[in-house]
Amino acid sequence: MNESRRRITSVSFLLMTFTAVFAFNNIINATASIGLSAVPTFLFATVFYFFPFALMIGEFSSANTDAESGVYSWIRTSLGDKWAFLGSWSYFFVNLFFFVSLLPQTLIYASYTFVGHNVFGGIHGTITISLLSIILFWLTTFVSVKGVSWISKVTDVSGIARILMGVGFIILALAVYFLLKEPSAQEFSGESVLPGANWNYLMTLAWILQAVGGAEAVGVYVKDIKGGNKTFVKTLIISAISIGVIYALGAAAVGLVLPAEQLQGNYSNALFDAFAVLGNHFGISSGIMTRIVGLIMLLSAAGSLVIWTAAPVKILFSEIPSGIFGKWVSRTNEEGNPTNALILQAVVVTVLMIIPALGIGSIDTLLKTLINMTAATSLIPVLFLLVSYIVLRIKKDHLPRTFQMGGRRTGIGIGVLLLAFFIFAFLVSTFPSPASLLAYFKSGTVAEGTANPLFSLLYNVLGIVIFVGFAYVCYKRYENKQIGGVKHDQKEKMGK
Repeated sequence: MNESRRRITSVSFLLMTFTAVFAFNNIINATASIGLSAVPTFLFATVFYFFPFALMIGEFSSANTDAESGVYSWIRTSLGDKWAFLGSWSYFFVNLFFFVSLLPQTLIYASYTFVGHNVFGGIHGTITISLLSIILFWLTTFVSVKGVSWISKVTDVSGIARILMGVGFIILALAVYFLLKEPSAQEFSGESVLPGANWNYLMTLAWILQAVGGAEAVGVYVKDIKGGNKTFVKTLIISAISIGVIYALGAAAVGLVLPAEQLQGNYSNALFDAFAVLGNHFGISSGIMTRIVGLIMLLSAAGSLVIWTAAPVKILFSEIPSGIFGKWVSRTNEEGNPTNALILQAVVVTVLMIIPALGIGSIDTLLKTLINMTAATSLIPVLFLLVSYIVLRIKKDHLPRTFQMGGRRTGIGIGVLLLAFFIFAFLVSTFPSPASLLAYFKSGTVAEGTANPLFSLLYNVLGIVIFVGFAYVCYKRYENKQIGGVKHDQKEKMGK
């Protein structure tokens, strides 16, 4: 182990985990879609997914303490090289879709910071924000190439900003209700809080799973942490509990200050509306408040861009055989970062950023489509990890590791339950509601302010099929080359 690489303290790693997982706009997006039902849903996702999944990650990392690439090494432990490649590839490609929702939101935060309002409106605003997003991503790629020392500096600031944003909002909202004695903006009742069994709620469930997911990305930095795997596991568990509680309390706090009619379907401005209302209660003008919030969110988003630009590429390209994509793509620098792969990623994101901008007019419709698409695809690599964990506990439970999530049967049972839950959430979030598809096929028209369900379906499904299919073809070609090479060597030996 090269101890000179251990440059991340436990505090920096905690902040890095917050940067990878927690985002206040996840609270806003969920409450804008399903209202106060987001409160119990965040708690449910934390208890039944985030916490046990964090324990799984800790167990995987303790079995692969010398591995460089996190997810790739974890899946390979149980399923072998082929599935490890496909799993880490899926982690890489779903992240490409994540960027196309994060980049526009980052620019909206910048707009509020420097101008005081959202300047991106109408069809021209959609195209403008897409072009600016492309430029921003290329700048982020440059930072990611520089390695973990640069990344941790950005995520330190971003992590602090995220914690201040979440905790600060909760404290101020509670103060409005309990100290200023202002009535709640929304009614907290069994009817408003309990989830409803409808397609919109089921679709949003995938958003919330995505909101508490992402901790597996920081696994690539376990070799860079002071204290090694023990610190990694402990910090990950603390992060899981803290983030889940802040998410649930944050959703309740939004309900205290922002009316449902102002929140529903408002994916571009609801965050700033909530803080503007909050500021008015304390005599702070909405202009000042929105600029402050815009700056904090801009710093938060910058951290997300950096960590998610770098981590999935490192997961995929740092340890896969160079013969799959070629030596040029797999080449790494002294920090272990695949620089050429980062550049290739930027090229693909550029293309993906242009496509939805041409097919969708409204900013809010664009954002909802991108958020749902991101949430759906983000579940794919988790499915690989869950299958890998189940196989680990069934067939390879004898492997030495310093941490385990309960006994063998407990581990298998939790893994199977999570896998079934995720398959259901993935299918619901990938396909538009049957009602919207039937209505579109019957009338041939799309209601104003909504996305074309057929466009959403094709964009989601074709994106998955094309990217996974491409990876499968590349690996099969690599396998055939390996088999051909072995046969060639055998013939030469027989000739001799």
